[in-house]
Amino acid sequence: MRNPPLLRRRARLEAPTDLPDGSGGMMPGWLAVADHWIALMPVSGQEAYEGARETAAITHRILLRCPRTLRPRPDQRFVIDSRVFTIRAVFDRDGRGRFLTCLTEEGRHEP
Repeated sequence: MRNPPLLRRRARLEAPTDLPDGSGGMMPGWLAVADHWIALMPVSGQEAYEGARETAAITHRILLRCPRTLRPRPDQRFVIDSRVFTIRAVFDRDGRGRFLTCLTEEGRHEP
């Protein structure tokens, strides 16, 4: 790799967790794990119909420095402002443990 990627955007890494629902039970939610500087690159777009509703899935590649701790996993997501990127796969970009590539799908932000 000649030039390192430009990591210009700050993204919050979130992990799924159970949160109190206010009436003694639990409900699924998301917990902030870490912030990372990333490079966000669109890869492809896709539109489909579910019943009578049109949906869109936009796939992105997210690059980040390989963290020693709090490494992203496929059950987690990145959040940038109101945009959510669900992680589908994570791999070592150059085989030397310097950068990670996360393949993601953009979806709606669920509070």
